[in-house]
Amino acid sequence: MTIKLRNYLLVLLLLLAGAACKTKDDFEAFKEADYSLKSVDEVRVNGINLLEKKRAEDFSFGEAAVLFSAFSENKLNATSILNLNVDLGEEHKDRTMTVTQLKWQMLVNNEKAVSGVIQEAIQLKNGLNTIKVSSPVAFAQENGSSSLNSLLRIATMLHEDRSKAQVQLQIKPTVQTSVGPIELPAFINVIK
Repeated sequence: MTIKLRNYLLVLLLLLAGAACKTKDDFEAFKEADYSLKSVDEVRVNGINLLEKKRAEDFSFGEAAVLFSAFSENKLNATSILNLNVDLGEEHKDRTMTVTQLKWQMLVNNEKAVSGVIQEAIQLKNGLNTIKVSSPVAFAQENGSSSLNSLLRIATMLHEDRSKAQVQLQIKPTVQTSVGPIELPAFINVIK
């Protein structure tokens, strides 16, 4: 019986080692992948569709009040539909990965302006991924409150020639592995 038990344990250890190797390979493939945001189909902040707004006059008084109040308290919540392309390369094209948490941040001229955390599980695969996400949106803080400078930098960037402003969108995923969730050690540039 002891020999049988030892053999079962050996087989179990080999299976676990094989699964850990595949997980490590998947993890490395997604860590080294090229990410690019192809399009944004929807952006709602506290229920207001921002893609329908081109200038300040497009906001009703009520919408402006809701957004100002939420900004003042740093309690903005965004929902978006994103089309994210993940290029794993030919040798990894059949891999998939579950992201259990996704930290993100937007930098304007190398200064963090906005950040958030997506807590929903997202399944990523090689190629185009259409993802519906919901995330709190936190503006960078100065003296304990939301930075109006961050808001102004973003608003100015959206209405001016974008070539004048350097914008970066970065993500830092936590991925599900056979040994549990693992967070990537550094942010990945999605838009440079």
